Amino acid sequence: MGRRRLRSVVNVAMALGLAGCGSGGTSGPTPVLSVGGDYSIQKTLVSDACDHQQGAFTNPGSVRHTPGSTTFVLNDHGTRDLPGSVDRDGTFTLQPFQGPAGGVAGRDTYDGGRFSATGFSVHVTTVAFRSQGTPPAPDCIVVTQWAAVKQGPANVIP
Repeated sequence: MGRRRLRSVVNVAMALGLAGCGSGGTSGPTPVLSVGGDYSIQKTLVSDACDHQQGAFTNPGSVRHTPGSTTFVLNDHGTRDLPGSVDRDGTFTLQPFQGPAGGVAGRDTYDGGRFSATGFSVHVTTVAFRSQGTPPAPDCIVVTQWAAVKQGPANVIP
């Protein structure tokens, strides 16, 4: 092999060797959002115009989520599925839920939802439609803060 050809081969080999170095290379696959699994959800009373006076209590829950997806379903203690959407930073929204809760029809809205590696939190406002009950009474509002702890592997929040 001639000297010129050898120099060309060495230059190509060096260029190929350097191609993976420097700031343009990657260090591995990008993490994929993953929040599915079982949770223990502590619900703490913030305000109660309905006189439930329950303070704090804990319910089991679960999240069905395909890793990388922007949609999920939160199952709240096995009785209702709450569809939602999640951003890569872990913030999420849940669709309002209207139906019975504690034997009274009502409507729940959800604000400030955020997944973390160890669980999630969300602020819940419930309007209880007591005017539809027997005997009728004024509608009232209950506000709770949910703080959920993930059971099993941690969530992945890229």
